Amino acid sequence: MHNKPVYHFAPVKNWMNDPNGTVYRDGIYHLFYQYNPEGSSWGNICWAYATSSDLVNWERKGVKLAPETCKGEQYCFSGCVFPQDNGYLMAYTSIGYEPWAIQERARQRFAFASADFSRIERLYDKDLNESSQPFPVREWRDPFIFSYNSAHYLLLSGICWRDGGAEHSVLLYRAKNAECTEWEFVNVLLTEKDLVIECPNMLVENGKAALIYSSTTDRKVKYVAGDFDGTRLWERNRGVVDWSLNCYYATNLSAYEDGGAVLYGWLQENLKHGDSPDGTYSGCLAMPRKVRIDERYRLHFAPVERFCSLHGKELPFENGDVVFDGVNAHLLFETEGDCRVRITEGDREYITVRVRDGEIIIGRKSRFQNAVETEERIYIGGNKHRIEVFADGSATEFFVDDVAAVSVRMYRNHKPNKLLSVKEGKVLNVCAFTMRAAEIKGE
Repeated sequence: MHNKPVYHFAPVKNWMNDPNGTVYRDGIYHLFYQYNPEGSSWGNICWAYATSSDLVNWERKGVKLAPETCKGEQYCFSGCVFPQDNGYLMAYTSIGYEPWAIQERARQRFAFASADFSRIERLYDKDLNESSQPFPVREWRDPFIFSYNSAHYLLLSGICWRDGGAEHSVLLYRAKNAECTEWEFVNVLLTEKDLVIECPNMLVENGKAALIYSSTTDRKVKYVAGDFDGTRLWERNRGVVDWSLNCYYATNLSAYEDGGAVLYGWLQENLKHGDSPDGTYSGCLAMPRKVRIDERYRLHFAPVERFCSLHGKELPFENGDVVFDGVNAHLLFETEGDCRVRITEGDREYITVRVRDGEIIIGRKSRFQNAVETEERIYIGGNKHRIEVFADGSATEFFVDDVAAVSVRMYRNHKPNKLLSVKEGKVLNVCAFTMRAAEIKGE
């Protein structure tokens, strides 16, 4: 039993990766995502589409943006959707068939979509080329459009060749026209000498800004927060969005119905070999997270509240255990001092959470021979912690004190019989519920 998640969004079958084009408008959340309609491994990449009114229940609506092979397009890589008065602008990285196309020949292309996405028109005469910045850029990708002070901006990640060397960077452009199809280079917003950057997003909130990005080097999502003035990001703080290793990746942002922001991410499979636990599917959407910037320029994360609508039976905490013979549950508890607990334990398979001197260590023990067993470590400090756990088949997400998150994949050969088992230390205020499957329909 390897347990495909049931309340994390995923296609019926096949491969999915990065969430793209996440946008909220008129009470509807729109989600595009990288998708292979022909198998459970990466390839044949296009954009599939789904909608939701609550970020929990979804309707899949098929492939909406596919490569135009007759025009030399092989893949539609990641990008964004930006609302306009009479529809949407779609921006994406277009990959051709040329040798080394991803490294040398990627182009940033635009399309215009009608209000219901029933009609999408490619704007091939509006390619963003490399003439607008005074240095060569290679491997540029993942356009993200945002607004600030009535102007519209675009982020791209890429390798900038300056002063005889290569710099992994995030580039900033400003729109030259109202349609956001003509752009001028503004600045290099961020440079990381030791990290390869992908999927940049910008959250601007109450005079503060956070640049969120993924790193292919250590496979983590990180952020730099500070003050943005339209040309530069004046750094005040740095942090990690999710401390997982090879699990949570490739984020995107949208507005939330209360005026805040929602962060979307991809939960990839984490296996020693291959892309899929059973050959039928790979990847799912992480639980959409409300995100905000506090007065210390830290990001705070919390799953959207409506996942609690899936609560089933409340589970009692007795004699140090929450007994439950399933894999879909919601658990909250608090720790005081050092402690060690097991999550979803059964037949020598479990997730361990250890708290030691302000450090939280999350490890896995599985009898599935293709499972990766690693430890994720978070240092928060302090003596007390609030830990929230969403277990959903092979996908388990931890939220710690609203300032840290860890996502793990836990593949099992056997069903667990305990949701929580306290092995050492003090655990307080335990609250646990079974979780029903979300309504995810369509093909």
